[in-house]
Amino acid sequence: METELIIFDLDGTLIDSSEDIAWSANRTLAAMGHREMGPEEIIGHIGWGVKPLLQKLMPGESEERIAEARLKFLDFYGGHLVIKTSLYPGVEDTIGHFLKAGKKMAVVTNKPFGLADRILDAFGLKRFFPLILGGDSLPNKKPHPEPIEKAIRELFCRPERTAVVGDSPVDCEAGKAAGAYTVGVSYGFRGRGELTSAGCDIIVDDFPSLKKALS
Repeated sequence: METELIIFDLDGTLIDSSEDIAWSANRTLAAMGHREMGPEEIIGHIGWGVKPLLQKLMPGESEERIAEARLKFLDFYGGHLVIKTSLYPGVEDTIGHFLKAGKKMAVVTNKPFGLADRILDAFGLKRFFPLILGGDSLPNKKPHPEPIEKAIRELFCRPERTAVVGDSPVDCEAGKAAGAYTVGVSYGFRGRGELTSAGCDIIVDDFPSLKKALS
């Protein structure tokens, strides 16, 4: 597909943040009197944002308790952002390729903006992205199309020439609702099965494959 704008998800797409998120979630669960969980249990719930993550890890808790847990999680995670987090292989080279090819790029994540901004800065990636939107940047977050539509509008591009790249059905759903082309990455937190079921236009197994998938 010929693109003028490529919108990337963050967790499970550009970065493997699973261990740091799982560590922070388990510190939160312990602080709230819940049992700790294995990383694989926690990773399966990443993608919708902090509050939905905690609601899934602490079913039946009140809104007040979830709000309390969210603050604890943000405190734990804010001090543990890039301890074990890493870029997926080929990320910097591939986005550098797109920059040289004249593509506009943005990051749209359901992670709070402040945390996403700090992580991208820590890895030296902010220079590639003139626009970064977090889960708290707008009234709605993915799978609602609003953040994708906002990025397309802000960067003066067209939906039909935009690709949304992510590891989760929420990325596919948001991209399709915004009229964009959707690319699933099977190496992330979800796997090929969920991306196929979500109806991604194409699925790649590693980040550098995007260079062939998106011209």
